[in-house]
Amino acid sequence: MNAIKILHDGGSFLAVSKPAGLSTQAPHGAESLESRLREQIRDRSNYAAFPHRLDRPVSGVILVALTKRAARLLSDQFAARKVRKTYLAWVVGNATDATSTWKDWLRKIPDQPRGEVCSESADGAKLAQTQVQTVGFDPATNRTLLKLCPITGRMHQLRIQAAQRGHVIVGDHQYGAEFPATVPSKPADSIEEPAKRIWLHADRITFHDPKNGRETTVECPDDDFRFAV
Repeated sequence: MNAIKILHDGGSFLAVSKPAGLSTQAPHGAESLESRLREQIRDRSNYAAFPHRLDRPVSGVILVALTKRAARLLSDQFAARKVRKTYLAWVVGNATDATSTWKDWLRKIPDQPRGEVCSESADGAKLAQTQVQTVGFDPATNRTLLKLCPITGRMHQLRIQAAQRGHVIVGDHQYGAEFPATVPSKPADSIEEPAKRIWLHADRITFHDPKNGRETTVECPDDDFRFAV
């Protein structure tokens, strides 16, 4: 089993690379990023908390607090929307006109692990906003690479908003992808076969170091989310 890659060590927190196909957290006894990381750093710390999460089929950078103080300070930044996140996504179709700000009202579907677009007046409706930039279009696979910067943090926000515009994220069968994901190569850090992932990757995160307050940016490059012009 490969070790979880540590991208940045801030002393009281880590930024790590979550493999696709691995839940951030899971019930006791089930494998998760949390269980693997706790085992990996057991000689250093017996505390690990997640101020945010990534969906199981999503890969990329995620923060892990190693002290209660760091957990509180990082969580406060997320609550105040002071954390900037950048995702890269391969979506189905030609979305070269997608550069804009997506705004939708979303809600969780009762008794289902998914959400949907709804009216502003619907029960449970929450505003979702995402800044979108087109990186490039690959006509050979009919896919577009998008840069997505969420302003809000709703459940499955990027996945729902992309699908709503007719450009479902490649491999995201939960939101309407019809065909198996076509991939440039098997991701080196994926613990599952490509069918267990969707082509959404947390590429970069900017936040303030909970120890000294300095603005810090951590990147998690993945060659499968690079567009060759």
